Amino acid sequence: MKTLKNFWYIAVLLLFFTPILTSCGDDDGSISLGTPKYESVSGKYNITSPGSQYRSIELGASGNYIVITGSSYYAQQARSGQKKSSFFYQDKTDASRATNYNGIIYGTYTQLADGSFDLEGFGIVKIIYAEDKTVTGIELTPETGGPVTLTVEKEEVMADDDMTNALCRTWRMDKLEINLTEGDQSFSATVTRDNWQDYEIMETFGDEVLFSKSGTYMVTYVDGAIGISSWKWKNKDAGTIFYSWDNQWYEDEFVTLSFSGNTLIIHEVYEEDDYEYYKEETYTYLVAE
Repeated sequence: MKTLKNFWYIAVLLLFFTPILTSCGDDDGSISLGTPKYESVSGKYNITSPGSQYRSIELGASGNYIVITGSSYYAQQARSGQKKSSFFYQDKTDASRATNYNGIIYGTYTQLADGSFDLEGFGIVKIIYAEDKTVTGIELTPETGGPVTLTVEKEEVMADDDMTNALCRTWRMDKLEINLTEGDQSFSATVTRDNWQDYEIMETFGDEVLFSKSGTYMVTYVDGAIGISSWKWKNKDAGTIFYSWDNQWYEDEFVTLSFSGNTLIIHEVYEEDDYEYYKEETYTYLVAE
């Protein structure tokens, strides 16, 4: 039987197969989410300084940051246009809230009294503004090494609306409902962070999921791996979004989102009938942090 490997190694949303989506029928359609703490200062800053070891620094709305280094597989893949097909894994450390996975640094941040940001496990970042309030650079004082001033360009952000504001924050993976059919065999399960190791089809389980108005979609896994993709609306009224792992957008790579209180439900159905009928349906439940 096929496995859900691609679901977890390629995306949190999404199988690497061509998906066929149906609407979710077990939510009430309500959105009960407040404004994330750092919504007003969130953003992605692409670093333009020649020779910088950093590609971008992003401040998420819920207080999580992402630093992409030039040596990361994500940065190399984005430049080359190669299709992302898997991630390399390392053990997750509990020594700090910062995780460095394959050149992607992820952790939590707080805003200091002087307006700068303390990126835990990474360093202090202060944003530099021009007279017209546009961002021109950042002052970075890493935890190791001396301070440096970097020129940056702030990524354009999506317009405010109820759906975008609800989606763009950090989520905690709660559970995954799976229904598989292959030929005359079927399998159903509800998988959580407490029982995922009981299922052979599960090779890991999602931990945190971040969406940003800069178009970043990121998932961290319980084994310490990190995957970064991009997202954009396909049809906001229908709750569908495109996703891309290789800086290219494909019409058949999208999923359907719905909200129920403080929970985001991601629904996907994949079907094929090459040799024998195969259907894979998943509901992924994420809870706002």
